[in-house]
Amino acid sequence: MDIRYALSLTASASLLFITGCGDPAPTPTKPIAPPPQAAGLDPMPTPQFMQAALEGKLDQIQTALKNGTPVDTLGEGGRTALMLSAFNGHTAIVEALLKAGAAVSARDETSRTALMYASTGPNPNTVQALLSAGAKVNATDSDEHFSPLMFAAAEGHTAVVTLLLENNADPTLKDIDGDSAAVFADQRNHSELAKLLRAAEAGK
Repeated sequence: MDIRYALSLTASASLLFITGCGDPAPTPTKPIAPPPQAAGLDPMPTPQFMQAALEGKLDQIQTALKNGTPVDTLGEGGRTALMLSAFNGHTAIVEALLKAGAAVSARDETSRTALMYASTGPNPNTVQALLSAGAKVNATDSDEHFSPLMFAAAEGHTAVVTLLLENNADPTLKDIDGDSAAVFADQRNHSELAKLLRAAEAGK
């Protein structure tokens, strides 16, 4: 696998496609109450809202929220704007969405969270923002049982791995194949990172 291990992105279509198999976890269907809407203005259509989050267009996100766009509106695959902005490391947008009430632990159709998306990239500031908002560091998806630490290890992001470990990420967690984050690092030739993770495992 390439392109951030199990994730790939087609930015022009605002879609994030997830590899793997199995039935997706059900997407929450609880109605989302929009924030107060400015008089005479319309909420931003979902595709444009997701694209703005993906591309880091903070002004557009702020305007959309002011105009009544629900912060946790669901796009393709049950993904939220928080997930898409986290994926590309747009920390300012992540913080704005969280301030507007975005659900930090929301899950997409494969039960992946914004922290998992953020951990695929070299984005420790984004990861820290999510952790500070209460993101679950040891959450796993429903497809492969990947954790944020596994995503970061597979991509060789030492700063993110270190930050996750400092926030109680469990290096002994195993995916559906019985592999830990250290194995993920080894498989992608991140040998020094694998050593760090094995040392963390030994300390458990």
